[in-house]
Amino acid sequence: MKKLFYFVNHYLGWRNWSVLVYNSVLENVFLIFYIALRNQFFSIYFIADFFVFFLFSMFSTTYGYLINDLADKNLDLRHGKQNTFEKDSRTKASLTVFLFLSLSVVFGLYFVKNTYFLFLWVSWAFLATSYSVKPIRLKERGKIGLIFVVLTQRVLPMLILFAAFGYYDWMDIAVFTTYILFRGLSSDLNHQLEDYERDRYTDTNTYAVRSGLHTAKKVFHFSLEAEKILLILCLGIMYLKLPQYKVYGVSLLLPVLVTYLLLCGLTWWRKASSPEGVDVNPFILGRKDIFQFIHHTFPSVLLPVYLLLLLVYENPVFIFLLLFLSVYRRLYSMELIRSSFPFQLIRHIARQG
Repeated sequence: MKKLFYFVNHYLGWRNWSVLVYNSVLENVFLIFYIALRNQFFSIYFIADFFVFFLFSMFSTTYGYLINDLADKNLDLRHGKQNTFEKDSRTKASLTVFLFLSLSVVFGLYFVKNTYFLFLWVSWAFLATSYSVKPIRLKERGKIGLIFVVLTQRVLPMLILFAAFGYYDWMDIAVFTTYILFRGLSSDLNHQLEDYERDRYTDTNTYAVRSGLHTAKKVFHFSLEAEKILLILCLGIMYLKLPQYKVYGVSLLLPVLVTYLLLCGLTWWRKASSPEGVDVNPFILGRKDIFQFIHHTFPSVLLPVYLLLLLVYENPVFIFLLLFLSVYRRLYSMELIRSSFPFQLIRHIARQG
C-alpha cells in the first residue's frame, strides 16, 4: 500500500499535482457546463460522462507531462531542474509512461463512437509525443514549437472535448477554441520567459530564446489582451444562446457579462493611469489582484460555478458536480477567500468608508 501511494503521488501527482492544476480541460471546464445547458443534458448520465472524460483527460495530461520529463531527463540535470524520473532507470521510466498512455486509452475508448473523436485523439497523441521526443522534438523549434505546444496542450484537448460530448456548433467552437488558444499561448510564453536565462545558457532553442526577450514579452502582453477580448465574445455567445434563463425578463447571463466588462475596464484604467506602467502578468506566484482574478479566477472558478448553479436548478443531482468543483478549487478555504481579489476589494472599500 505504501508503494502504491508513493507511485500515485509521485507520477500521477507530478510536481504537486500539476496534472490537475494545469489541466486545460479543468481550467476551461465552463465549456462542459455550457454544452450541458445548450444541449439540455440534464440527466445523471451526463455526470457519468463528465467523470469518465475527467479521468481520460487526467491520464492523457499525465502522459504528456511524463513523456516530456522522460525526454528531458538529461537536460533537466544540466538545468538543475526537478525531473520526475531523476532516480529511475530508463526502463522503469519508459514503462511508467506507457502505463499512463494505456490508462488514457482505456477511458478514451468510451468516446470513440463519437464523430471526430478518434482522429483528434490520435493527432493529439502524436503531437504530444513529437513535442518532446527526438528526432522531431518540436519544443526546440522556436516559433513552430510554440505553436505546436499550444495546439497540443490547449487547442486539441478542447476539440476533443467538443467531439466527446457531441457538440458541433462550429461558430461556438471557433470562438471558444480561439480564446483557449490565446489562454494557452499566454501560459506557455510565461513559462518560456521564466526559463529564458537557463534555456539560453543550455542552447535550448525555445521561441523566447530565438526571438529575443523583448519580442517574446510583446507577444505575451498581446496574448493577454486577446484573452480578455475573446472571453467577452464567449460570454456574449452564452448570453445570446441561453435565452431561456431569465428572471423578470432579464437574462441571468447578463450580470456575468456586465461584471466581466467592468473588470476589463478596470484593468485598462489601471494600466492607463500608471505613469510608470503596471506589471500585468497574472502568473506571478502568489499574486491575488485584479490581473490574476480576470485571467484565472473568473474563467476557471466563478464562471463554471455560476453555470453549474443553473444546472442544479434544472436537476438537483448536479449538486454532486458542484461539490466536486468546490473541493477541487478549495472553495471551502477561508484563507483562500480572504486572499482573493473580491474580498480584498470589499475590505478596501469598507476601510475607505
